[in-house]
Amino acid sequence: KEAIAAPPKDAEAIKKLFPLTSGIPLVELEAGDAPSPKDPLKVGVVLSGGQAPGGHNVIAGIYDGIKAWNKDSSMYGFLDGPHGVFSGNFVVISDAIMDGFRNTGGFDMLGSGRHKIETQEQFEDSMMVCNAIGLDGLVIIGGDDSNTNGAVLAEYFKENDCKTKVIGTPKTIDGDLKCP
Repeated sequence: KEAIAAPPKDAEAIKKLFPLTSGIPLVELEAGDAPSPKDPLKVGVVLSGGQAPGGHNVIAGIYDGIKAWNKDSSMYGFLDGPHGVFSGNFVVISDAIMDGFRNTGGFDMLGSGRHKIETQEQFEDSMMVCNAIGLDGLVIIGGDDSNTNGAVLAEYFKENDCKTKVIGTPKTIDGDLKCP
């Protein structure tokens, strides 16, 4: 499969804004024949922006996926939105916590916030927190503004050789994240 390309004018603007992270090839995972040992993953999740249904199930899907990858994988939930990332305010999500929110359809498990990671200090602190935990990935669950902020954070991490990969998961009730 190929990712759908942006119109040339938009693609050029995107490349200027995100020179290190735009144009990365689409990755697909396929089941293999031979079992192989897989290192545990450390993944952070953050709810960002206004309320919308389904946030808990996004977290549950990620949780189940990393546990299927390796039972010793761990998930860190950043509290009260992006502010939790740069302030280091998080909880380790256990089976008991996850099961208490599974299939409840909400967006309040971790609290959310409309904060942004904007200042140099906030970018540095976010990277410091992710490095201190040893996060392999940080999933931002939010709308268009949250995912734009996530893209800027991903660019900063890449520029500064941070191992944490930032993944944006769209969530919106506004209809402002369109797929062609």
